[in-house]
Amino acid sequence: MPEEVAAAPLARRILDHGLVLFRTGTGRLVALADRCAHRLAPLSVGCVAGEHLRCGYHGAEFAADGRCVVVPGQGDIPQGARVRSFPILERYGFIWVWMGEPGLSSLSQPCGIFGYLEQGDWSTRDGYIPIACNYLLVNDNLADVSHTEFVHATTLGSPNARATRKDGMPLEQQGQHTFQAELRDGGIDFCIRFSNTRVAQVFETAYARVRGRDGWDTLDFRLEFVFRPPGFWIFRPITMRSGAAPEQGVQLDAFIVVTPATATTCHYFHKSCQAYAPRDAEETDYWHEQTGIAFREDKAILEAQQRNMGAGDLRDFPHVSFQGDRLGFQARRLIADLVAAERGSPATAAV
Repeated sequence: MPEEVAAAPLARRILDHGLVLFRTGTGRLVALADRCAHRLAPLSVGCVAGEHLRCGYHGAEFAADGRCVVVPGQGDIPQGARVRSFPILERYGFIWVWMGEPGLSSLSQPCGIFGYLEQGDWSTRDGYIPIACNYLLVNDNLADVSHTEFVHATTLGSPNARATRKDGMPLEQQGQHTFQAELRDGGIDFCIRFSNTRVAQVFETAYARVRGRDGWDTLDFRLEFVFRPPGFWIFRPITMRSGAAPEQGVQLDAFIVVTPATATTCHYFHKSCQAYAPRDAEETDYWHEQTGIAFREDKAILEAQQRNMGAGDLRDFPHVSFQGDRLGFQARRLIADLVAAERGSPATAAV
C-alpha cells in the first residue's frame, strides 16, 4: 500500500521475485530488484540517499533506472553494474508494479474497475494481510459466498448465504432471495438479493449507526461482487429499509487485490471505502474493523487448507465439488485463458 513506501526501503516478494520499493528524496516512486549487483546483498537493508538507493553492505548507490552510479573509493563503475528496474505507478490508492517486459507495460490503466474511486467523495482505510496460501485459493474463497455461513458465522455470514446454493432456505423465504451471475468484460459480476429479512449483524449494525433502529425489524440487502482476473475484486454490500432503493441504503465498497508472492504465499491488499458519510471517519473505521476480522477468518482457513496440501495445488489431490464452487471454477478458467494467451497456446484448465 502507498503508506508502506516511505523513507525506508520496503522489501516485497512478487511472483517469486524479490523487489525493493522506495521513494527518492524528491518523492519519485521506484521498484528495483532486491539484490545488489556487487555481492548480492539485499538492497532493502540499505537506505535512500537523495535520488539513489545505497546498498547497506559496501555503499554502492543505484539510480531509479537500476544503474550503479556510485562506488565508494573508486571512480570507475564496472560494466554491468546495474539491477533490474520495474515500471511502477501509484493509482487508486494502490501501488502497481509491472513484472513483465517493460515495453509491454499496461500501467497507464492498471485495473479499470477501480476507476470510479477517483470520482466522488470517499472516505477510505487501507489494510494488508499476508496469507500463506496460493493466490488461487483466495480467489476460490472470494467467489464462494456459501462459506460465509460457516467461516464468518459471527461477522459477515448468515444462513441467507444458502441462496447461492438454492437449497436449505425455508419455504416462506425462497421467493425473497435471488442469486445471479454473469460474465462481463473478461470477468464475473455476481449479486445476491435478500428482501424483507434479517441479515448479518455487521450489516444491521452499520445501517442502524446512521439510520437509527426505529421502524424496522427486517431489511433488504444486496451483496454485489465484481471479479477481474487475475486477482482484482470489489465486494459491495448494500443494506436498506425494505422496499427502498439501493441509493437510500448504507453501502460499503471493499476493494481487494490478491497478488502472488510465491507458489504458496500471497499478498492480500484491501481498502474499505464509503461515501454515505464521507466526513465521518468513524463509519469507515467500523467497516475496516469488521471486514478485517472477516478477512483474518478467511486467512486462518486458507492457511490450514494450504498446509494440508503442502506445496501442491488443489488439482493434485482427489477432491469433490459442491454447487457453491461453480464461480471459483469460472475464475480459474479466466486466469488459465490469460496464461494461455500469453504463452500462445490453448487453455487447458482442469479444475
